[in-house]
Amino acid sequence: MNILNRYLLREIGLTFIGVTGLLLLIFISGTLVRILVETLEGDYPATIMFALLGLKGAGSLMLVVPIALFISVLLALGRLYHDSEMAAMLACGIGPEQILRSVARVAIFVAVVVAWLALFFSPWAEEMSHQLLDEAASKPEIEGINAGRFNILGDGNYLVYVESLSVDRRSISQLFAHALHQGQEYLVTSSGAREVQDPSGDRYLVLENGFRYEGKAGQSAFNIVQFREHGLLLKERAIVPSKRRRNAISTLTLLASTVPADQAELQWRLAVPISTLLLALLAVPLSRTAPREGRFGRLLAGILLYIVYNNLLSVARSALGKGEVPFWVGTWWVHLLLLAVLFGFLWSQHRLRGPRRGKEVSSAPA
Repeated sequence: MNILNRYLLREIGLTFIGVTGLLLLIFISGTLVRILVETLEGDYPATIMFALLGLKGAGSLMLVVPIALFISVLLALGRLYHDSEMAAMLACGIGPEQILRSVARVAIFVAVVVAWLALFFSPWAEEMSHQLLDEAASKPEIEGINAGRFNILGDGNYLVYVESLSVDRRSISQLFAHALHQGQEYLVTSSGAREVQDPSGDRYLVLENGFRYEGKAGQSAFNIVQFREHGLLLKERAIVPSKRRRNAISTLTLLASTVPADQAELQWRLAVPISTLLLALLAVPLSRTAPREGRFGRLLAGILLYIVYNNLLSVARSALGKGEVPFWVGTWWVHLLLLAVLFGFLWSQHRLRGPRRGKEVSSAPA
């Protein structure tokens, strides 16, 4: 029996690793595209792109792991039913109760890990990403310029090409820029430039000893202005810390808060390990299929059930955050509803396995 249990856990574990990797890759790919777009638009400096991607990807584990475990149990047990291996296990004395206990052990371990991710690690990763953005925003923009190629500065208003940078990356030599200011385009060349910040907090790229060309492409009428110093506005205000979302607030702070939105965030984090355990247990009766039904026969039904459950959690979270329901109601009723569905599946399958009494046939003595 121990060998069969280890075989069952190995099947679930290997499937879990594969599904988790696939879902994480899909999530990270979407996050990478978003970060690349925002980097090209000037929202993120290129120097922190991969660090930011790592923090976002690590923080997403709390969302990926529950659905990955649910799908893994469905696929692993579904394959065993499809290949008649489950029938062989039942013949060896491993009943549905033993299978449920084996899955429960795995689910409890994973739920503990997910609880740590949701309650402590993910808020820390989100806060670190905000600090990374604040630190990058406080640095001079020219520190992120690459010599010998075009760079975007000033929220995308300036396309700048520089020949070289000083060793401390504080000044520029030989600059060419295409600028857009109040709907007007112009070209600027200068022998050097440096970034300065005035007392009000505005940041400028001060160009030295250059020319400014004003006019429209294809037209002969244009102006040439020679200057000793010319400022390009990069930031109109002082750098302020990036606005934190509630998923960056520590769990201890949420526990002490009576604000409905904070309570909703707290229950959302608690819902992650609870849903991990409930979904994994639900996958056991849901994965039961006939040999001819197909390995993926119940996968679609399981995904639809997960979507309904997750949407109900979002609705309950929104209602709690708006103060429409008390804290003791919150999202708990959604978990109780899923628990009722779980018991319904288990009771139904247990009832179907029960012995059926046939009609007694009485025989008259010859």
